[in-house]
Amino acid sequence: MIKYLTRFSLAGLLWVVPLVAFAQLLGTPTPPGTAQGNLGDVILRIINYVLAIVGVIALAVLVYGGFMYITSAGNEDQIESAKRIIINAIIGIVVIGVAAALVNFVVRGVGGGVPAGAI
Repeated sequence: MIKYLTRFSLAGLLWVVPLVAFAQLLGTPTPPGTAQGNLGDVILRIINYVLAIVGVIALAVLVYGGFMYITSAGNEDQIESAKRIIINAIIGIVVIGVAAALVNFVVRGVGGGVPAGAI
């Protein structure tokens, strides 16, 4: 019994020792809630998060419009309302995608994130 406990503890020790050594390569972690990078990177990250949230909302509106269309039961007014909701949601998703691409292009191009001559 002691022989098996010794083997398992030795095997466990061999698994833990490299993890402790690799922890030194990671450096010191930044405290939670602190920003990393310069102001432009922080603003870009915030804008991307906001655009992602708005994109999820637009996708939810698209699903709602589809649900309204499916459950219209032949009611012409409800079908037209659902079509308007779906069309507006698709337009919103396209606008959000273009805005995200444009913001990332401009901020990275102006902020120096792209090498000279690449734009």
